[in-house]
Amino acid sequence: MNLKDLEKKTDGQLIGLVKNKNMKQAYDVLVLRHYRDAVRFCIQYAKEEQTALDIVQDSFADIYVHRERLPQACTFRTYLFAVVKHKSLDELRRRGRHVTEELGTAESAGESPPTPEDIYVKKEAYGELVQWIEDLPEEYRRVLYLFCVEGLSYQEIGVVMEKNTPQIKIVLHRARKKLQRKRRENG
Repeated sequence: MNLKDLEKKTDGQLIGLVKNKNMKQAYDVLVLRHYRDAVRFCIQYAKEEQTALDIVQDSFADIYVHRERLPQACTFRTYLFAVVKHKSLDELRRRGRHVTEELGTAESAGESPPTPEDIYVKKEAYGELVQWIEDLPEEYRRVLYLFCVEGLSYQEIGVVMEKNTPQIKIVLHRARKKLQRKRRENG
């Protein structure tokens, strides 16, 4: 099969060729098709272009090495972005950074800036929540990540985790309940 024929195929068809026939050319078409979007997505986390390029390259390599894990029903882009985000967050952790979002500046809200005590309390609460999440079983952490961070639907999570939608709902419910229980215990 030549490159022009491969370029006409959908992502799902290309994934089938990569998984079933180990066709490197089909994977190259997927890489070329999604590379720029993956880099733009990664820059949101990495903040540095070179770091983003490295993370995306590593993500594509990992996906190819573990191509048997590629979900057939999920879009390749969704799966790729989940891998890129996971690797980006791993890189940030390695560097000792914490990703935080500002909900708004104190000046724009007309409020006084937070006191050092407020900042300390928020950091403690954040650290406590992160610890509770890390203490969860792997399946619970994964479903929370895919739902809350990635914003995937139940169906998409089901494809990634190889479960049906009701199973995903149950796992997500149990993960939330465990976190709520921890919060009440440490309230």
